[in-house]
Amino acid sequence: MNDTGYPVTDRSRVRLFGGRGSNEKQAIHEIIDAALYGVVSYQIDDQPFATPTMVWRHGDYIYWHGSAGSRMLKHVSQGVNVCVNFTLLDGYVLSRLASAHTLNYRSVMVFGRPEGVAAPKARREQLEYFLSRYFPGRWHEVKQPSEAELHSIIMVRMRIEEGSAKRRSGPPADGLAIFGGEALYKQQCWAGEIPLATVALPGRPAKRLHESVATPDYVKDFAQRAGYRTPAEVNAHDGRYPVTVSETEMVGHDIKRFRLAIEGGLALPPIPAGSHVRIGTVLNDRTREARQYTVVEAAPDGRWCDIAVLREDEGRGGSRYLHDEVEVGAALEIEVPVNEFPLDPATRHAILIAGGIGVTPIVAMARALQQAGTSFEVHYSARGLGGAAFVDTLREICGDALHLYDTSAGEGARMRLLEVLAGRDAGTHSYTCGPAALIDAVVEAASAVGFPPACVHHELFKAPAPLSSDKPVTVLFARSKRELRVEPGTSILDAALSIGIPVPHSCKRGECGLCATKLLGDGKVSYRDRFLTDAQRSEEGLACVCVCWVEGETLAVDL
Repeated sequence: MNDTGYPVTDRSRVRLFGGRGSNEKQAIHEIIDAALYGVVSYQIDDQPFATPTMVWRHGDYIYWHGSAGSRMLKHVSQGVNVCVNFTLLDGYVLSRLASAHTLNYRSVMVFGRPEGVAAPKARREQLEYFLSRYFPGRWHEVKQPSEAELHSIIMVRMRIEEGSAKRRSGPPADGLAIFGGEALYKQQCWAGEIPLATVALPGRPAKRLHESVATPDYVKDFAQRAGYRTPAEVNAHDGRYPVTVSETEMVGHDIKRFRLAIEGGLALPPIPAGSHVRIGTVLNDRTREARQYTVVEAAPDGRWCDIAVLREDEGRGGSRYLHDEVEVGAALEIEVPVNEFPLDPATRHAILIAGGIGVTPIVAMARALQQAGTSFEVHYSARGLGGAAFVDTLREICGDALHLYDTSAGEGARMRLLEVLAGRDAGTHSYTCGPAALIDAVVEAASAVGFPPACVHHELFKAPAPLSSDKPVTVLFARSKRELRVEPGTSILDAALSIGIPVPHSCKRGECGLCATKLLGDGKVSYRDRFLTDAQRSEEGLACVCVCWVEGETLAVDL
């Protein structure tokens, strides 16, 4: 093996379009270093396998590691022949000829016989090398691996015995004789390239970072060092928007309105009635966590949106942070997720029912219905109308269609749901936001008067509280082979996320169904969600892990 290139044999020779191939070390190393992961191909008992895994290069060696239970690592560490492929996609290439469509790409194949890295000291050195190369300075910030942790992994290294690089770039080769030559240019269809770029978005912090931890330079500069693009360079957007608090106002008892104005010449995406935004808060322990708040109003041109926040002194601190520490001029960042409480376009008449802070989406819905010319009525229940939020706003929007109920005035002042819902024409939909007791009462009353279930919509403004009978439970994450003791008040979803187990989720209130997960084993489950059907629970064994709990000491989940 020479200093500039790898040997060329039958397995590493580039045959077709040889001008695009190379066996030079520099060309091969550049692609490996940019790819960050490779696909390891090997064979066990005549059965081929290809396993993608994170790989890093150190000189003429490539390294990878993983769990001691990995079949691939156990096998390849015995010194079998292995091929590792690295591929970077740079674009689609659309030819005028159907059979000549292709890709622009950079790829590498390397060959060798992996060997185990047995010594804990050598394993530690390679982990330090990897982190220091891609994230300078991080090694001294992370928890250093213990001797036991180093023994719990398998690490292998493979000396590159042979290797070849191949790349394609540029427009379609329609002018070549083999593709039709000049005659093909007469084909009346679009041809050209659709560039693809690997974009490194701004670093997204993990849950519960201490407020003193700033985004380090090795995260900010990662795109530049790795040769990736930034959102600004490709006009991409990751769904987060910088905003400034331009107004604040107390709009009810312990309820504060914040106007969030978009910065930098951007515009917020359309925010339909019922939508939330996620906004970063700081909790009592000074760690950061994003919370969702309903958008009360949004500017048609996307320049600002309003949210309203109820101060909860017994909560974890997010609302107190917004009330006490976020002032006019504060710079924040928001996300606009998918609307989980939309108005049904089939609505011909809407009954909007609000309880307490649940009035926030109802205000937005009333405004949207008024602007659309759809008939509606609002029934708003609060403990003490003097401190109820947005009463004057609703009077302006609704006029005589607003009905107020002061629950502090006694039983006679409460909303009579049977009367509110009974005798409605086809096309009438109800929309309820408020505490669980109100939603349960609406659902029960709607069923009693024959209101079509598909026309009954609701949203909790917070997740169900733990029951006094809830006990700590040990959750077994079967697929990840992890377990964790979870206390009441912490959801199984949050427990999974806290140890790096990815779970699709959005509402965290048991309403969207994204976190529905299969439960394993027996045990009496308290489901507490408003999404799953009885069949999904009993026959499919699903539960929404953002709200469910179990009677017993353990719960196994398919995560």
